[in-house]
Amino acid sequence: KQWYQRRVRGLWRVIKDVVFKTLICIAPLTKVEQLNLERGTTDVQHFHLLGFDILLDDQLNPYLLEINGFPSMRIDYELIDEESSTKTIVTSPVDAKVKKEALRGALHILFKRRPDESYCQIVGPEIAEESRQFLVFEECRNLYTMFLKKSSLRKGSMLGSSGFRSFVRTCRVLDILPTVTNADLDLLYISICHQSDIVKCLTFLSFYRLILTLAVRKFPELSLYEALKGFLDRCFENVAVANRG
Repeated sequence: KQWYQRRVRGLWRVIKDVVFKTLICIAPLTKVEQLNLERGTTDVQHFHLLGFDILLDDQLNPYLLEINGFPSMRIDYELIDEESSTKTIVTSPVDAKVKKEALRGALHILFKRRPDESYCQIVGPEIAEESRQFLVFEECRNLYTMFLKKSSLRKGSMLGSSGFRSFVRTCRVLDILPTVTNADLDLLYISICHQSDIVKCLTFLSFYRLILTLAVRKFPELSLYEALKGFLDRCFENVAVANRG
């Protein structure tokens, strides 16, 4: 029994870690999507409920199967009588308990309240050292939104050609990568744009792909994280110099 209790506690720690790292990764994207809401409105609140499918083996080792962006919140199912072929809608006690608590927890997080003392609030947890690398997505998001207002697009959360050129100029990308020319950057911009469904502009994910491409070219000997972090640090240093000037 004690072994089982220890395994269950360890299991929940691993599951929470998986959820937390996922939220760190998608938080920058949701912040950018927030720009698609009505501008100038300060009282808009929204949330997105995710469903994590986790498989357990006989030793209670968890395996992440998939993450559902739109999990079903139904708490009933059809029960079919084989003899009469009649269908009856039956409420699932398990679904009712799990999904009601999930939705209740989401609403309490949204309004920054705690349902009870046993509820583990997920907003603003301490970031473990091994999870800090995931914050590079947030740094990339900060750089992206910095140039959105200079984009040629009138509204939305996409970076147009003028915003991209402002990024190249302000971050002094040609100084960071002396072997790269403006023509190279224009071709990369066009190529990345065409890889998405939206042509002639960069979504946040497209911008991230572009930054990663440049970072690997600058630091080919480093890991992806180290290369991306090093490139972003150089960009922010040049932005700070430009602001002081």
